[in-house]
Amino acid sequence: MALLAEVLFGTSPRTWISVVLPTALVLYWIGWIIYARTLHPLASVPGPFWASISRTWLMWRMHVGDLEIVERALHAQHGPLIRIAPDEVASNDPAAIPLIFPIQRPLEKTVWYLVWRPVPNLSKRADMFTSINEKEHAAYRKIVGGVYAMSNILRNEDHLDDCVNLFMKRLREFADRKEEFDFGLWLEMYAFDVIGAVFFGKQFGFLENSHDYGSYIQSVHRAMPFLSVVAMTPHYFRPILMACAVTVPKLLRAVIAVGGIRKIAIQNTNQQMLNTETTTSKRHDILAQLLTIVHEKGEKVNLTHNDATAEMWTGIMAGADSTSISLRAIFYYMMKHPETLVKAQAEIDAASAAGILSTPVKYNEAVALPYLSAVVKEATRLFPSFQVSMQRYSPKQGIELSGKHIPAGFRVGMNPGVVQHDKGVFGLDADKFNPERWLESEERSKAMDRSYVTFGVGTRTCTGKHLAMTEIFKVTSEILRHFTPEMAHDRPWKTHNATFVMQSDVICRFKRRTAA
Repeated sequence: MALLAEVLFGTSPRTWISVVLPTALVLYWIGWIIYARTLHPLASVPGPFWASISRTWLMWRMHVGDLEIVERALHAQHGPLIRIAPDEVASNDPAAIPLIFPIQRPLEKTVWYLVWRPVPNLSKRADMFTSINEKEHAAYRKIVGGVYAMSNILRNEDHLDDCVNLFMKRLREFADRKEEFDFGLWLEMYAFDVIGAVFFGKQFGFLENSHDYGSYIQSVHRAMPFLSVVAMTPHYFRPILMACAVTVPKLLRAVIAVGGIRKIAIQNTNQQMLNTETTTSKRHDILAQLLTIVHEKGEKVNLTHNDATAEMWTGIMAGADSTSISLRAIFYYMMKHPETLVKAQAEIDAASAAGILSTPVKYNEAVALPYLSAVVKEATRLFPSFQVSMQRYSPKQGIELSGKHIPAGFRVGMNPGVVQHDKGVFGLDADKFNPERWLESEERSKAMDRSYVTFGVGTRTCTGKHLAMTEIFKVTSEILRHFTPEMAHDRPWKTHNATFVMQSDVICRFKRRTAA
């Protein structure tokens, strides 16, 4: 004890800095590594060494942008349950879906979701995506969930028709000039204008002006990779990382971009609110309907203008990117498998000849086409837009996953981009694009549907699912009806997982169809 006291209290400040503190830090890490690898409650779950001792493994994978690819390889090596952080496991077992995402007594979301709230917060209440309290989420969904219902989205179909018609005009211009163009970018511009039309009642102006209007796309693409890394850090370390980011020019631009998206939500909401009293009753857009709820029963249900603004943030931040990723996947896989494109066009031609397709095609007409529906389902299965674990906390009694007991409070999750490659459910060719698998039998289709989690599962399915599917089916059917798209090169696309998996280098040529 005397020796310890001498070391602790009898040394100079220089010795403390150069010897004592480094030694203590090394001993701490040695002790932590031994504990994490041998005595920790998750020590028996296999996975990468670095993942078992630090969340920096996840941070690095998000920086590189290949998490879903690495996770699939790890499951192939270690089995259905892997450890991807000291306190987190990931499952690729379809049988675990109802365990992690039960309808009754749903597990609470983790602090991962808090990163996706605007800073400073637009509202005292969390939006439906970032709410981590199940009771609060259920109560909030009862208040605003109706505005995202399919019946309500279809009230805005005329606005979607305007977007489709303008997009088709731009595509005809490219086709007539025989010009190669970034089809992936244009799909995103279409998706952003749909967000403007359906959320705010007016297109933003991407298609009209033929460019990234207001640099919205640039802002989102700068923000997402940075926020994806921040989301994987320990909760207590996030403010430090955000503060340090301002010293690195690239990260500072990302922080500024996040603030820019927040301003976009506020400005567009305020602009539309100016005419609320005279126009809300005549409008069907989501903002108008949220403001109607605020005006008619806001005090009763505790809904404010700020809550409406927060919903607009979610739409701008996530609504366009997620849909454009799905659209890129649909067209990319068809162009890489031209026989599927020909079949989809033949089905559309037959429906058009039978006089059952409007111009532009209505959602209810397009979704009734079996082969087109199979193409959409297969592309979004193989390449979902969201490809990180949908995290939940293990409940107080713990949870059994693949024969392992995960104690209360640890993170459990499932990556849509991993579980939807399961060969037991989707077949030995699960890694390949095969729309026909959805048409083999109703029984098999239902079995695959139970493992299809592209739009979430349980009580937390994506609120924007109906809007996404509407704009996907409408524009896909209309493009295939009038054009034959083809890749302008033989290279595979490039992808980067920033929570949403961004694709690039989808450079195309379009040919008008004489039969259309």
